[in-house]
Amino acid sequence: MSKIGHIQSLVQNGLYYLTEHADEEAAIDGFDIYDIEYGILNGKIRKTWPRESKYEIVGKSIDERPIGIVCRITTSGKVRIITVYEDKPKKK
Repeated sequence: MSKIGHIQSLVQNGLYYLTEHADEEAAIDGFDIYDIEYGILNGKIRKTWPRESKYEIVGKSIDERPIGIVCRITTSGKVRIITVYEDKPKKK
């Protein structure tokens, strides 16, 4: 199974949790837990940090806004969502 498939499977089965930081950052950008789930389940991995086993997933929220989620799979087999943000294009 691909890494994104594994993460999506864990999320579909409710095996995930948000850090306090992720919860706060999501609220600042107007995202809720349903937006985060939707973004992961319909997203793709854009960046990985192999040393830390972290993944940046980008997708769309329920209302079609671009969402970015940084997460990792814990040793207990859950997805730990580290931060959430509106994935705005970088300014040049």
